Amino acid sequence: MGTDIQPYVQRNPGDLITSGDWNDVQVDVKKDIASQIQTAVGQINNVQHAGDADTLGGQTPGQLTQAIIDKILAAIPGRTGYQMIFKRLRTCEEKLIKHSLHNFPLVDVYQLDYFEAVCAKGETIQEESDRFVNMYLYHTSEKRIRIPGSPPTVVDIEPPDSTPYKIPFADMLDRYKIQYTDTTSLDDLETDFWTAFFSSPNDQFDPDQYCHSPWFEKCCGEKRSVKELKGRGDWDDIWLKMQPRKTINYPWQDSDTDPCLRQGPILRIPIGREPAPQAPQAPTDAPSKIQVVHFDFDTVGVKLIGAPDYPAALKASGAPVPPDFDKEAKLMVLLKV
Repeated sequence: MGTDIQPYVQRNPGDLITSGDWNDVQVDVKKDIASQIQTAVGQINNVQHAGDADTLGGQTPGQLTQAIIDKILAAIPGRTGYQMIFKRLRTCEEKLIKHSLHNFPLVDVYQLDYFEAVCAKGETIQEESDRFVNMYLYHTSEKRIRIPGSPPTVVDIEPPDSTPYKIPFADMLDRYKIQYTDTTSLDDLETDFWTAFFSSPNDQFDPDQYCHSPWFEKCCGEKRSVKELKGRGDWDDIWLKMQPRKTINYPWQDSDTDPCLRQGPILRIPIGREPAPQAPQAPTDAPSKIQVVHFDFDTVGVKLIGAPDYPAALKASGAPVPPDFDKEAKLMVLLKV
């Protein structure tokens, strides 16, 4: 604003101010104000408060659209009558699933395979163990875990040259509606997750059928919060591993002609000796001997009518397996209407 300010209507001391002068002053004031506003607006590139006017709740249109899509996708399973249920069956035992879908849903059954993992119950190497489990929480940095020893044990959590089995832990938290904030610790999150996961209609699994990795144990011990994990870039690198599998269980007849043969263990033969031929092994049928019945529009029964088919090689692997692994079947049951 200039320092040379002139009166709207020039008058000298002792001059008479008429009503016309007063009217002229009002008109000039309004014109001056309008002119100054127009000039100021023309000089503004970004209004102070409107700097985020192209966002809503701090989200850009693209982010907001994706958030809406994610919520819709999360709601679809409930709207379409889709359910994913985990059960444990012993031979001749029938479990009832109350789905309340008011219809005969399509039922798809998958066996949860056992796989080798390194489980940690403390932060020291002595508290780490190599064993077979059905479910496992781990970090991307643990695709291969080495346990010192003589000789050392190496376990491939994500075997090379194969598609990994893994689900983002954050997705599982959303699926089971686990509430958390930036200050929630990973330790509390894991406890809340397993509590929700093993609640009805799912069955409770034994502690030796699931575990977490050394990285997970270290973070839990340090009580790292969600905010810290996100800030370090670890939040999107935490996974749940499980291996649901299903085959069409035809009687096995000719293993030599099957194109999907699974070879036996590798034999280390001293140089200069011919390796003995190995008979190919048929893949283990899964899930086998599972009966599914519809009792009514709201109840499905699943029953194990024979001994489950888990690979006998698990017992000979050297790594611990749950003592009753060959007496019960662990299942993922999918329902859809």
